[in-house]
Amino acid sequence: MAALLSPEKDTAQSSAPKRPMLCARDICKSFGANQVLTDVSLNVDRGEVVCIIGPSGSGKSTFLRCLNFLELPDSGGVWLDGERFGCQEKNGVLWELPPPAFARQRAAMCMVFQRFNLFPHLSALDNVTLAMRHVLKISRRQAEENATAVLASVGMDSFAHRRPTQMSGGQQQRVAIARAIAMQPKVLLFDEPTSALDPELVHEVLSVMTQLARQGMTMVVVTHEMGFTRQVSNRVVFMDHGRIVEEGPSAQLLNAPAQARTRAFLSKIK
Repeated sequence: MAALLSPEKDTAQSSAPKRPMLCARDICKSFGANQVLTDVSLNVDRGEVVCIIGPSGSGKSTFLRCLNFLELPDSGGVWLDGERFGCQEKNGVLWELPPPAFARQRAAMCMVFQRFNLFPHLSALDNVTLAMRHVLKISRRQAEENATAVLASVGMDSFAHRRPTQMSGGQQQRVAIARAIAMQPKVLLFDEPTSALDPELVHEVLSVMTQLARQGMTMVVVTHEMGFTRQVSNRVVFMDHGRIVEEGPSAQLLNAPAQARTRAFLSKIK
């Protein structure tokens, strides 16, 4: 087990009157000499949909990956439903969680990627059941029953026995979403989930995401889909150069942003 970050900010959210479902505090991340994130903090309430927008290279995807430790932050901390994510404090030092405990946490904050990340040699059903069986320790029979139900919920039950190469990009992404929600996560992270799709396939994926939002799923979405952002999100975060420039209720930020940099960005994409 390796030592991680200083725990001095571990109680950063303790004074807040309402505990957020997801709390990120002062996240910093560099790759060599390139400072990608600088003191990025964000709270996401239970059932809230937060969309993160900004130009390419602004740190959006890196921040998302730092939330579930696909990228290890250089400093700062993440809390999921009040529990420190990815590490534990012992004698004033933060240590990596043992793999089983970390897998349990990861299962509670699932990510949907740009490129689907399905196993090409497995059917849709097997892609969805794999993590349930190995992380949640659910029996094969129960996992297949759960997977069949969740595939049906995203309109993919008739594709249960097809492999990814036998599906369109939009169908693959819906299977990837099914795989994530089958874990019954507390938070879903979406990293530009429609960016790899042909335009005519985008709608089917956004429809599934809209349905999840209406069902109360807590979601953090990195996206360039401004229609979805405007119609579905509760709050918008605008990032640039590794920092949050502005955040606020969707209608307020998209229609009357306070910062000149936000206005300049939105003027080019509306």
